[in-house]
Amino acid sequence: METPFIDLHLHPAIKPLGKSFNGTPGLNNPNKNRSDSIWNYDPPTILDKITNIALTLTKFRQSDFTSLAKGGAQVVVVSMYALEKGFVMTKLGTALPGDLLNDLVIGTGLKRINHVQRMTSYFSDLEMEYQFYRQLDGKHFKVDGRWHRYKLVSGFHEIDIQPEAPVSTIYVILTIEGGHAFDCGLGIIKKKANPAQVLANVDRVKQWENRLFFMGLTHHFENELVGHAKSLSGLVEKICDQTDGMNEGFTDLGWKVLRKLLDNTNGRRVLIDLKHMSVKAREEYYLFLNNEHPDENIPLLVSHGAVTGLISHINLTDGGFLNSGKFQTNDINFYDDEIVRIAQSGGLFGIQFDERRLGDKQEVKDSGNNLSRRKMLFKKSKLIWNQIQHIAEVLDHNNLPAWETACIGTDNDGMVNPINGFWSAEEMPMLDSYLEKHAFNFITSSDALNLRPFNRLTADEIVERFMRENAWEFLKRNF
Repeated sequence: METPFIDLHLHPAIKPLGKSFNGTPGLNNPNKNRSDSIWNYDPPTILDKITNIALTLTKFRQSDFTSLAKGGAQVVVVSMYALEKGFVMTKLGTALPGDLLNDLVIGTGLKRINHVQRMTSYFSDLEMEYQFYRQLDGKHFKVDGRWHRYKLVSGFHEIDIQPEAPVSTIYVILTIEGGHAFDCGLGIIKKKANPAQVLANVDRVKQWENRLFFMGLTHHFENELVGHAKSLSGLVEKICDQTDGMNEGFTDLGWKVLRKLLDNTNGRRVLIDLKHMSVKAREEYYLFLNNEHPDENIPLLVSHGAVTGLISHINLTDGGFLNSGKFQTNDINFYDDEIVRIAQSGGLFGIQFDERRLGDKQEVKDSGNNLSRRKMLFKKSKLIWNQIQHIAEVLDHNNLPAWETACIGTDNDGMVNPINGFWSAEEMPMLDSYLEKHAFNFITSSDALNLRPFNRLTADEIVERFMRENAWEFLKRNF
């Protein structure tokens, strides 16, 4: 059963593009039964699920277009990502033992890893992924007896949802994760950015036939543009070094790239995704908008994030809301004052479906794995509901609409540790059902009486806004 949804951040191409290096690099196979096809369906086996629960490794596919079709995706905002060398040139070296471990974590295949280790241009890798999406644009594939396709779009006017159409369409919007894609951040191979070339690459992307909607300026490693927040943990943190550039702000080149992206000539502005920016860089960006765009409301955007539950990066205390103390407080997550800023700008906050981000260790542990399936799904979905509810309470406290800012931003296939039971896009209808239970429990409780009258919606209205409507309205206003 399908449930219409919009996902603000996912990576359908990472695994099939990686597998294409076993044959023709960059070829998106029109045979959906092949691993180098973006339509290849590879749901988790029992062993995959056990491996994920035990080791947090995600070897199966979460956002292939077959799974998206099965789940009911209407619009997906795909994130193109030039795989950073910091993931494949680690403390283990670049010989086979290290490559095998890297492949275990990333899941792209050894030949793809070897290619990334050797390449000297991130931009060529970005262009390869862009063409990978273009190759099967509009091609028809049968899923569960019905024809489906995906279609790349460059504006909201091109999105035409027709539930009864003979061919069901998933509309695809392009974004980028990481400014290193413009050919900077190659210090690991002793290559310094050429500012003129970096800026020329920004211009080139803004002239693509398929419009770029937004991008994250930084990701996991130093990129000569913008400082990043600490993002790695566990085994990956032990073998990768992300200390260079961490917690820093904008560089001179970073400001030039930012201004060029926000230039709205010919309606081709590229919005900025706050995710992965250091706190320092985020604060610099807010100040920049106030100073250089005082009469223009450029929306703030988090494509795939979570809350800290704390008031601000200066006031590291909780605001006394119902779920206070249940969240991971690492500053890659966002503070209450930032949630208010985002809402006031007409922005959007995509909630990431990664257990490592959604709750503190105790909360994730309490959500349990050794329960009946129904109890597990109820408790695991509560991790997402806690985020939705906290954002709502913060906004209501500030006399703002409570339920118009949060949306789905799974980060599926982006090396996430998925919420057990909600493994892929195929489980979206089940998530919808469980979130409605949590919404009903909250909105019919005495706690809901504390909400301002205009924020006392029904459970189904709240969940519909999260699953689809908030993202839809944001696209209508800004794309």
